[in-house]
Amino acid sequence: MVIIAYEGKSDGEFFDTLLDKYTLNKNEVLYYDFGGKDNLFNINHEHYDEIEKNYLKIITHIFFVVDADNKKDPNPNRGYDASKNALETLIEDLSFEDLTTDYHIMCDENHEGYLESFLLSVLDDKQKKCINEFKVCFKYELTDKWVYNTFYKHHHYPFDFNHPNFNELKQKLKTLFKGTE
Repeated sequence: MVIIAYEGKSDGEFFDTLLDKYTLNKNEVLYYDFGGKDNLFNINHEHYDEIEKNYLKIITHIFFVVDADNKKDPNPNRGYDASKNALETLIEDLSFEDLTTDYHIMCDENHEGYLESFLLSVLDDKQKKCINEFKVCFKYELTDKWVYNTFYKHHHYPFDFNHPNFNELKQKLKTLFKGTE
């Protein structure tokens, strides 16, 4: 049994789709939506108590997923390096000794952004150019979340899940599920 712990609802939907694409057994997964990045980093969050009380004897792996966000955000847990440090500290502080733990930080190739940035990073060059040109001519700053939700969400992940940007995540998931089949 595997736990995938993440920031919010869209992450759970994404992983549900991704596990199907990689033919990994979703019946072996418990999803934990922490309702925000800061909640996931809170070692006293009720989800960690629930995991410890109810699941430590039956799960083998726990996988944490957060967005890199923008390093310019004043919150100390924003940015790729800050997120990585916070995850490593969390894993150490939780001290689930009998579990294999790992994490993935959602971001684009520049180590910034969100799940949506990660998904947009796998678009072909023509689509990326079109988005960038639209951003330049538009009067207001457009985030990757806005672009994704406006132009791609209704297609329900029209992305190439075999794109090289998925390689690290795909390998981590396959490792995570070894022995659960």
